[in-house]
Amino acid sequence: MKVSTLAGILLASGGIAGSLPAQALSLTPASSPIATTDQTSALSASGLADLIDYAGTLTLLYKANVDSPEEGVAADLYATGFDLTPDDPSMATISWNGPASVIACPDCFLVVKDGNQSPAQYVFDLGDWDGQESLVLTDFWPARGAISHVAIFSSAGLAPVPEAKTYAMLLAGLGLVGLTVRRRSA
Repeated sequence: MKVSTLAGILLASGGIAGSLPAQALSLTPASSPIATTDQTSALSASGLADLIDYAGTLTLLYKANVDSPEEGVAADLYATGFDLTPDDPSMATISWNGPASVIACPDCFLVVKDGNQSPAQYVFDLGDWDGQESLVLTDFWPARGAISHVAIFSSAGLAPVPEAKTYAMLLAGLGLVGLTVRRRSA
């Protein structure tokens, strides 16, 4: 009876853990960009690699311009909402639409661009980003400029997302193994 009750609890908790919404990662100009530039044209993958002294090959996977559709191989996986108040966006949120895949990290970089201010572009290292967390961008050029676009570059491309059932089955299996070991040692 105790084993079946505990297995039920493990299955339920695994299902809940696997279906929780992703957290948000907040980025501001004060949150330690790894680079800035006054270059007013959009950074290419090779231009970004040169700017941050990255030895590998980067690819533009996602780009969102204000008032135009998303671009890149991850365009269907993400959506960007720009805060257009009062006149120009100083804030934006990049959200994962799921469910099949995500931008793979650890070598991921976000570029937030204005082009008319100094600095014209901020570059952030997204090495700890899981690809599912929303990226919340705030306080970029408030009252002086606006975010014109955001872009995400990666060296790894896209990765599949494990299903929530996989996590639940893994947690349940680990729980049952633990119960078996405990029962045999008792």
